[in-house]
Amino acid sequence: MTFLSILIALLLERIFPQFIELRRFDWLGDYSRWLVDVLHIERFGAWGSLATLMFPLLLVVWMASGLFENALFGLFGLAFDVAIIFFTLGPRLLDRQVDDYLDAIDIGDENLRRQKAGELGGEISDSGLAGEAREFSRAIFVQANCGIFALLFWFILLGPVAAVFYRILMQMSERDVLDNALNHIQNKLRVLTGWMDWIPTRITLFCYMISGNFDAALQAYRSGAANAVEIDEQNEALLEAVGAGAIGDDGNDAAMTPDTIVKKARGLYLRALVVWLLILLLLGWMFAA
Repeated sequence: MTFLSILIALLLERIFPQFIELRRFDWLGDYSRWLVDVLHIERFGAWGSLATLMFPLLLVVWMASGLFENALFGLFGLAFDVAIIFFTLGPRLLDRQVDDYLDAIDIGDENLRRQKAGELGGEISDSGLAGEAREFSRAIFVQANCGIFALLFWFILLGPVAAVFYRILMQMSERDVLDNALNHIQNKLRVLTGWMDWIPTRITLFCYMISGNFDAALQAYRSGAANAVEIDEQNEALLEAVGAGAIGDDGNDAAMTPDTIVKKARGLYLRALVVWLLILLLLGWMFAA
């Protein structure tokens, strides 16, 4: 049932993309401000504040999961799992983001192109179209991991509560959604997300290697995080380096046009998704046995 819920959720986000906007988690800001105003959780210390933020949300998910687990021969439980996965993936549909960027390249709209690149990869350097496309492709490798692969890993391992916990952590660490009084927990968020990403990142690196140029990807792995200090930076550096190696993007191939780089990056992440699904199927079978 667990693996089936993953397949259904992945299918639904392509059939009903209009519901993806509900993944925005904008309510986290109001929720954190309410806790600061009512409980003054900023006084609890970084870890205490984070625990107080998370506990009510995870408790609701845990109680709902238990309530629906065996209802109507498990069908309610399946529907609940599908809903949890659907609303914790992303938050945007990666394929659509890639299509929007490629469309912007085709029509020659530089402002739109840079906007779409920024939506996926954050701040984009002013390095021309070729450099921008290379940064965008590397953002695909990172976002595929934290937006899809790692989320599904924690869901298959520990269920809906872990999936919600992971997505909320990522949202709070990547976006400025928390009340200003809680700025002191940002470093803790980065450390925690870095450690939660550690195992899924290594599995994703393996998937990238066997889905592309294995030798180049392996070489990139050996030197990919040499300059990274924090664990979250190490994870991202390895994903970018190994992904680029797997598609043969060394920056010197004239045949690798900007749109070709992006299309190869998307092809790699889609092939890696197939490998990941096989791994998740195996993990689901092992934990169910």
